[in-house]
Amino acid sequence: MMAGPKPDHPVHLSTLALHADVPDWPGESDVAPRISVTTTHRYAKQWNHQQARLRGLGPTDAAADCGPAAASGHIYSRDSSDTRHRLETVLGAIEGGYAVTYSSGLSAIMGAVQYIRPRRIFMSNEGYHGTHGVVEIYTRDRPFVEIKALEDLPPSYSEFRDGDLIWLESPQNPRGEIADVQRFGALRPPGATVAVDATFSPPPLQYGLALGADIVMHSTTKFIGGHSDLLAGVLIAKDKHVAAGLMADRMHSGAVMGSLEAFLLLRSIRSLTVRITKQSETATRLAQWLNSKSESCLDVVERVWHGSIPGTLGHEIALKQHRGFSGVFSIEFKSHHHARRIVGRLRYFRNATSLGGVESLIEWRAAIDPKIAPGICRVSIGLEAFEDLQRDLREAMVAVKKPVVESSL
Repeated sequence: MMAGPKPDHPVHLSTLALHADVPDWPGESDVAPRISVTTTHRYAKQWNHQQARLRGLGPTDAAADCGPAAASGHIYSRDSSDTRHRLETVLGAIEGGYAVTYSSGLSAIMGAVQYIRPRRIFMSNEGYHGTHGVVEIYTRDRPFVEIKALEDLPPSYSEFRDGDLIWLESPQNPRGEIADVQRFGALRPPGATVAVDATFSPPPLQYGLALGADIVMHSTTKFIGGHSDLLAGVLIAKDKHVAAGLMADRMHSGAVMGSLEAFLLLRSIRSLTVRITKQSETATRLAQWLNSKSESCLDVVERVWHGSIPGTLGHEIALKQHRGFSGVFSIEFKSHHHARRIVGRLRYFRNATSLGGVESLIEWRAAIDPKIAPGICRVSIGLEAFEDLQRDLREAMVAVKKPVVESSL
């Protein structure tokens, strides 16, 4: 049984996802949260008097001192809003930190890099191409910044220093390699930052802060949003002062999510535990079946990458650090002919990019990434029944096996 670390909190994740924001609204009668669409809020009645007093321009009587803003505590929605505040309260609670939300996963990555201002960045040569794009923008006018590939470091490397950013992606896109977050967290010296993109394995599968990271990033467009209907991202910091700095930067960058996205994401988090658990279980069963070679149709499968499969980089680490395996895996078919034609024959797998939604998706990766092996398809498992997805894959592989082999001779 997998039993990686999780936040030291007596309340279970499924309960936190439903109730973490309730104490902040003790007088609220609505069960479902409202969508706050206003961009601006009235100042409290005595706001101008207080500001005048603070600037030596007005009365100093006690009656004038009644707080910094309107009763809601909000002034302008680029800074904060009711819906977004509730969302950040829940996201922080489920990871055991302090959450700052963004308009997309990429804007969250950009927010982290710009806030940390690293002098050296340690990251994989592979992984999400968007992260490499963010780093390229950051270093464009900073030629002194060093980029070091994690793959090139010797296993005993420990020479991290103040100003370093160690950016981990675990599991890594698209093949699901697992990073040893605990090891890097233990090696991090004061002044260095360990950040983990945990998009492929959100809670309850993995808790990055509990593993030793300083910041966890999720593209909440994916599994946490879970319905393929919103763009959003989040940074969850271990230190509240770091979160405050990120939030201050966000106010000036303007990378805030809209009210509808915040509402939809908060709604999605309510069902997070049941969705992620189901997706993880189905993905693990399918990945292990595809890897089993137990049926003749599986002859078209060259390899399967998933945290549950021995031989996937980091498999042993996943057994120690995770509490379940990702709902995403990759298949390498014998040729690109197999990959393309199988994708086109599937009924229940949508041929589309992205991942983490309630509907299963499959993508022939070479179509968008020419550097990747031509037979690889990335699969994101939804909430369909295992038996239906298995039958769909089996029928597609049987249908293409003979014609493809003959046409490729």
